[in-house]
Amino acid sequence: MADKNFFEALTQYRLKVEKDGENILNVPGLFALPGLLIAPKLSLTGLIAAPLLGFKIHVENEAGEVVDMEDAVRKAAETVRESVTATTKTLREEIDKVWESVSADDPEENAAEDADETPVETEPENPSNEEIEQDLKKHEENDIPTIEVKTDSSGQV
Repeated sequence: MADKNFFEALTQYRLKVEKDGENILNVPGLFALPGLLIAPKLSLTGLIAAPLLGFKIHVENEAGEVVDMEDAVRKAAETVRESVTATTKTLREEIDKVWESVSADDPEENAAEDADETPVETEPENPSNEEIEQDLKKHEENDIPTIEVKTDSSGQV
């Protein structure tokens, strides 16, 4: 008997989606509930995205009473936003703590801070011609060996 009352109640409600005062979707509750149960993530995504895209979602019974879904969706979106903000803040604080501990363990950074000096970049000296020649000879000695291909008078290898 309870099942019959449940299904009767579902047939009395309709899920309506409107945009600019025009009905886009008008589904009996008997069909809307299985859709929600079969694809809950898709349904919830649609419920959240619809108001952002200018659609109005509401549930209406046979007497014409309207249950506005926008307030519920707005509250859910606010809860999600607050959760994301809190998580981001906590994550940022943890990253800062780790960064401070890593920086405190870095002896080079501590030495620079203790000296209160900023490192000064110096320009490299121009090498002399002798140094360039020595460097070229060093590279010539380390070059990859090459294979020389010779042809005979007829042009064959």
